[in-house]
Formats: sequence, structure tokens, C-alpha cells
Amino acid sequence: MDYTAQVNSFLPKNFIPVIAVTSTLMETGLGILLLIGFKTNYAAFCAALLTLLFAFAMTYSSGIKEPLDYSVFAFSAGAFLLATIPYYKWSIDQLLVK
Repeated sequence: MDYTAQVNSFLPKNFIPVIAVTSTLMETGLGILLLIGFKTNYAAFCAALLTLLFAFAMTYSSGIKEPLDYSVFAFSAGAFLLATIPYYKWSIDQLLVK
């Protein structure tokens, strides 16, 4: 919660618990979907948006150096790239197509 408050310093304090819980649930859910390869395009796109929002929040609250040090923009770009791939060889998505 403290780190969420630090990164989202522009939000009112009463939003912090909601943001912390929501982002944790989304990160966990999207991570599981990406690991098992289910709805990979959608999960990757949502992960890219989530990390891009995180990078913008970090930039606003701490400056550009911190998200660049942690490669948040690179992770977001990688997730956007993953979302554009039409075929995932080892995934549940591929098993469902057959």
C-alpha cells in the first residue's frame, strides 16, 4: 500500500487501497493467463496497458529515471508485441483451435 501511494501520489488517499488491490489482482490474473497461454492476445494487450499506466504513474510521481531503470516501458512494449503475434505454438489457445 505504501508503494502504491508513492507511485500514485497524484490520487486521493482513499483511492490507494482500491488501486493496490485491483492492480495486484490484475497482475496476478494476467500473469497466470500469459503463463498458461489462454486468451494470450487479450491478456498481453491488457498487461501492456496496465504496465504502460504504471510507467506513466511512475514518471509523474518520480521522474523519468525510475521507470527507465526498471525497464517498465520496455516490458510494456514487449507485451504489446506479444499481443500482435497471431500464433502461439505452446498454448491453450492453440489446443482449442484444433
